[in-house]
Amino acid sequence: MIDFCSNRRDFLRVGAIGGGLSAIGLSDISLAQQEQSQLKDSSVVWVWLGGGPTQFETFHAPKEDSVPDEYRSVGGALIDKPTGMAFGSHWESLIKQAPKLNVVDSFTHGDSSHRQATHWMMTSHYNKERSQTSNSMFPSHGSIVSAIYGANNPKNGVPTYVKQGKIEGEDPAWLGGAYKPFDPSNKDNLTPRVDVSRFTNRNDLLKSLEGVNIPSPSANSVTKFNQQAFDVILGTAKDAFDLDKEDEKIKEKYGKDSIGQQLLLARRLCEFGTRFVTIHYGGWDMHSNIANALKGRVPPIDKALAAFVEDVHQRGLNEKILLVVTGEFGRTKLNKNAGRDHWPSISTMLMSSGRYESGRVIGAADKSYSPIESPFGPIDVAATMFDHFGIPKNIQKVDNGGRPRYLLEGEAKVIL
Repeated sequence: MIDFCSNRRDFLRVGAIGGGLSAIGLSDISLAQQEQSQLKDSSVVWVWLGGGPTQFETFHAPKEDSVPDEYRSVGGALIDKPTGMAFGSHWESLIKQAPKLNVVDSFTHGDSSHRQATHWMMTSHYNKERSQTSNSMFPSHGSIVSAIYGANNPKNGVPTYVKQGKIEGEDPAWLGGAYKPFDPSNKDNLTPRVDVSRFTNRNDLLKSLEGVNIPSPSANSVTKFNQQAFDVILGTAKDAFDLDKEDEKIKEKYGKDSIGQQLLLARRLCEFGTRFVTIHYGGWDMHSNIANALKGRVPPIDKALAAFVEDVHQRGLNEKILLVVTGEFGRTKLNKNAGRDHWPSISTMLMSSGRYESGRVIGAADKSYSPIESPFGPIDVAATMFDHFGIPKNIQKVDNGGRPRYLLEGEAKVIL
């Protein structure tokens, strides 16, 4: 077991000592001593379908003709007979990758609020509070991975946690600002605007000035965040963000739409050592005229996801990279406006690769789309990712109050 706790007396000390323990990062120290022997060379690419994707027209299309029209997939279903998967009619490319995919037909949680459900999915914690600041109470999956592996890859400086688009609940909360996601949206920031030697001297000066400051959790977070920026700029990490180094045929395969470019970048980042990449592909809150909305929303991501899955396998990265495609909740039967409303009893969940058997439909739901077999929830997604990374379920880290806290709290099971 990787034990983040030095001894119990450390946790009985109060005040600044507790904050200091959190600031220096016991997890980093303990993992260094253990040589991270239990962690795997793994990554997760988390594709977020913001708005609440319809399960009927994504990866849970009804296959039975006996299902009433309002529950059927608009446009019909595409069925892969060997696996039993049934996708909406616009997923013509991804359904061809069915043997490499896993679909969870019984993923559920029960909250139909965009903010609360998103936070639950991004952190595996349900927060009953509805205040604007309530979502900062628990660390995101990506921040947890960053805290465990370290904010940057030690070999090339590539960030451990990278985001492409904002998602509610993506932040580190009590883990500290050092483990925020790195945002590559402004590529100009990846290249020094002064001579490299001057840039390095500035970094050395900052380090020397930090020695005269009184340590605090917030100051430590700023220091680590600054160092992350220097590592990215001065190391080879910037090459990971350079899509110009990709062959034009590969770019075309993924598509020139933003989602294609983001998934291509995610693959490159994982090759360089990034551990957690989020991609926000929103626009799924389809309360009216869902048939028309799907025509514009699905084809780009269908092409991009199919290319990503195939590319990852062809490069031998399929055991390393676990793909997760999900959203905050599912949708109801068709309403009077030919759209679908919020439905928290079933959420879309597709996974691919990792060190798991593929080509499976896991769990089952009834015709009204409530789980009837093997229900799974957000904490089980976290447990699956912990398993993929080789992170022990009982791992702990010290919070800002000096208390040891489990990073995975509650009963959880691996979905795959």
